[in-house]
Amino acid sequence: MSIATYAELQTEVIDWSYRTDLDSRIPNFIALCESDLQVRCKLVDFESSATVTITAGVGTLPSGFSGMRSVYLDGDVTKPLKYVTPDRYDALTNESGDGIWYTITGSSIKVAQDGDGSVVMTYKARFTPLSVTNTTNVILTNYPDAYLHGTLLQLRTFTKDRQGMADELALFESAVKRIEIDNNQRKYAGASLAVQAR
Repeated sequence: MSIATYAELQTEVIDWSYRTDLDSRIPNFIALCESDLQVRCKLVDFESSATVTITAGVGTLPSGFSGMRSVYLDGDVTKPLKYVTPDRYDALTNESGDGIWYTITGSSIKVAQDGDGSVVMTYKARFTPLSVTNTTNVILTNYPDAYLHGTLLQLRTFTKDRQGMADELALFESAVKRIEIDNNQRKYAGASLAVQAR
């Protein structure tokens, strides 16, 4: 099985499903598979860095932002900002202190205290979905079985094939689990985590 491109994935889905009457729907099944992968597969390959301008304590998150890895005030890497919930942030802004916290609301980052400046962040970004113009990505290259079985799961759901759904779900879950294990091994480069006393 060689699945390296969007077109090859569509061909394999047709071959594995033994269905030639659903060709026009396969891009939708792939997109549904990707919506699941976007949430579950936060690969180190999709981490990115950005400097965000803060005005009156608020900045706009980068496009494709899906989670923070680390953030600090530009020019001071020794003081990483600490995440607090939006409710806690509102309470803390009424207190005095060093203001080394932040929160996320919608597509904005709020940084205490309400000043101007910039923050540097490493964040988890959404991957670009497959299409006729974006024919491959890291997930398809390294884990084609996740795309194949995730797409076939959507096809079996659409055709109400209960046994096929169960089979594809088991294969898809196995593929996603392997992605998560591999990603964690790469993220921590085999190092064990250690608890540090404060």
